[in-house]
Amino acid sequence: MTLQEAWDKYRSQTTLNYEDIAPYIEHQGQVLRFESGQTMVERGDFPAYVYFMLDGIAIGQRHYEDGNEYRYFQVDQKNGNLGLLEILGRKERYVATITCLTDVKVVKVPSALVYEVIMTHLELIRKSTFLLADDLYQRSGNDGIYYFYSGIDRVRLFIITYYDQHWHPRTKTTLVVQMSYEEIANQVGLSVRTVGRSIKKLKESDEVLVKGKQLVVSREHYAKMKKRLII
Repeated sequence: MTLQEAWDKYRSQTTLNYEDIAPYIEHQGQVLRFESGQTMVERGDFPAYVYFMLDGIAIGQRHYEDGNEYRYFQVDQKNGNLGLLEILGRKERYVATITCLTDVKVVKVPSALVYEVIMTHLELIRKSTFLLADDLYQRSGNDGIYYFYSGIDRVRLFIITYYDQHWHPRTKTTLVVQMSYEEIANQVGLSVRTVGRSIKKLKESDEVLVKGKQLVVSREHYAKMKKRLII
C-alpha cells in the first residue's frame, strides 16, 4: 500500500463536526443563537463547553506571548468548533476571543462529555488527529511568511490564502472576502491606511473588485495575483 492509498483509505476521517459527536451524547447539547457582533467566548475563560457551529461565521483574534494581536482566523460550519483545541491540549483557558461575523447558530456541549466521547472512540481520535495536524501544518507554513513580503504583496498573499481556504467548486465563481480592512491589516501586520492603498492599487491593476468596502475575488483575479506573487 502506498502513502496515497493509505490516505484514501481514511479519507472520510478528515472532518469533525457536530454530526460526528451527536450520536454519542444523547441530545445533551444545547442549541444557542448569537447575533452578528456578539461575543461567543472570551479569551482566558475556562473551556467548560465546546461550541459546534451549525450555521454562520465567527472570527477570532489570536494573542501571542509577545503581545501581538494581528492574526485572525475564521470558524464556520465546515471547520466548525470552538474549544476542541483547548480540551484536547488540556489547556484551561480559551486561546482567543471569538466574535460573530454573522448571525451564528451553535450547539453547546459540556467539554468533559466531548473529551470522554473522543477518547473512547477510535474514529473520533482519527478525526481529531487530522484536524490538529492540519492546523499545525498550515500555521507552520504561514506564521512569519508575511515578513518576507512588504506592502501590496502582503495583501496579495492574504487574498490568495483566503481564496484557497474558502472557495469551493460548488460555490459561485466569485468570492467575497468577509473581513474588514482593519481585520486584514491585523492579519498581515500593516496599517489600515497601507492596506487601503494596496487594495486601491490591486483594483487599478484589475486584481480585485471592490464593492463598497468589500473585496470580491474571481478565479481570474486569483490567477493574476498568483502570477505576480512568487510564494
